[in-house]
Amino acid sequence: MKRILLVPDEPFYNYVDIAVMDFPKGEEEPPRQRCKVTADFGPYDVKQLKMRGLDLDGAMEYYRQHLYDVVRFHISQDWECVGGMDKVMDIIEKHIRTYYQ
Repeated sequence: MKRILLVPDEPFYNYVDIAVMDFPKGEEEPPRQRCKVTADFGPYDVKQLKMRGLDLDGAMEYYRQHLYDVVRFHISQDWECVGGMDKVMDIIEKHIRTYYQ
């Protein structure tokens, strides 16, 4: 299982880019960037989740699973996060929470 570090860029009002970093020479060495993925959380994106019947907790689980699936597709294997997931999810929650109030 690949160990991955997620590093979010400065978020915009409707999305955040996330650098996906791995450790080809071990975690003692600096990580390298494998790819970047985008998490969209604009009004239209959240409206689609609401139409599916997802509350805030359901939407957060959707984003977590979607992020896992997209990264898995790009690196072609299962992975575990060694850092950055909480920061990414905090950014997403901060932006979508207003749509659920």
